[in-house]
Amino acid sequence: MQLGAPGVLIAGGWRRLGRRAVFTAGAYLAAAIVIVLTFFVLKGRVGPHVLQGLLGYFFIASTTAGLEPGTVKAAALANPKGRTDVLAITAVSALKGLAAAPIVALVWRFSDPSIGLATLAWTAGLCVAGFAATDLRVMFDLDGRHATAIWIKQGSLATGLAVVAVMTWLGAPLALGVGVSTALRLIFAAAAAAVAATTQRAHGENRERPLAREIRRLLAERRWVALAGASVVAAVSGGADRVFGLRYLSAEAWSGYYLTFEVFSKFWFIPYLLGPIVFARRVSDGPGGAFPGQAERLTLGAGVLFTAAVAVLVVLAPRALTASLRLPIGAPTLAFAAAIVVSSITQLRVLGLQAAGAARSAFAAMGLSAIVSTLLFLAGARVFGASGLMATWLIKSILELAAITLAARLARRVA
Repeated sequence: MQLGAPGVLIAGGWRRLGRRAVFTAGAYLAAAIVIVLTFFVLKGRVGPHVLQGLLGYFFIASTTAGLEPGTVKAAALANPKGRTDVLAITAVSALKGLAAAPIVALVWRFSDPSIGLATLAWTAGLCVAGFAATDLRVMFDLDGRHATAIWIKQGSLATGLAVVAVMTWLGAPLALGVGVSTALRLIFAAAAAAVAATTQRAHGENRERPLAREIRRLLAERRWVALAGASVVAAVSGGADRVFGLRYLSAEAWSGYYLTFEVFSKFWFIPYLLGPIVFARRVSDGPGGAFPGQAERLTLGAGVLFTAAVAVLVVLAPRALTASLRLPIGAPTLAFAAAIVVSSITQLRVLGLQAAGAARSAFAAMGLSAIVSTLLFLAGARVFGASGLMATWLIKSILELAAITLAARLARRVA
């Protein structure tokens, strides 16, 4: 299996992109349906604190699934035409997941002090499952198998969330639901890795080094540190709203805010769709390629339509939305929608910067943004509640885009 072969990814141009869009939208829609149904089906069946705890788990599971271990991307940047053993990739992903688990557990306990220790005990499994799925997704994307890549990542997460939701509906404790779900996701990741390893052998891509040596090589490739670091600070700056919301908002207000975030953030399927192609094209074409600019214009155009649709909904049905979500609907909601669009542009620029070999610059810019965003979200949640969190998102997104744009310009001057 060839990692980092961008020509494979971009072959077929916009026709292949359209096919990828269908699979991506389907995976994202599945996750959105699970969350929306969970909210409305369980809202009248369980108490607000039970629903809050369940949606808090959804947040942690989604966060761990979204973190970037950087293993495959680093290997591709180091040797675009090289082979990397899939079992070694999965092993390194698991090691990184285990290393991250204590920090994730602390964040989970801080945001939801009522969470039980039996539920927290599954944090390591959540991290390993999420990290393995992410690295496998990147590997299959670079190999041109986009449908497989998307469903390994999003399909695994959506199925895991659905299992916990159904078990909660049936009256099972949260810890039991999380345990069953996590075990299934780990089995799914292990099966996907085993199938990929079998495919490697069938294509004559036999292991070039002993497994232990390959694991050490992947860990020693320093590019993954900056790639993973940028993902961590993005998670901090983009997840602080839900951490502080879960901590400081009422159970009903936080559940409504979380649902709004999950529905609005499904717009990110566009950068999720285009991002791997932007990364691959930047690696193969250098700074003169046209696709990154085309991707940004496409995202911006879709963003204008998305924000306009939200505006129409806010104008036509503000009272119904407020009663359903227990949130004030108005200007903060529009600011939130605009922030999601601005953040999408930023995501594409971060990938372009990383592909240009300036991952450290992206990490530094995102780190500065994370510090500012965390303070803003803390103030927004404690002083203004859910409305403050939504308005803060727009400030955060604009600052982040400005920081990444400046970092890209400085990187070009140095180059």
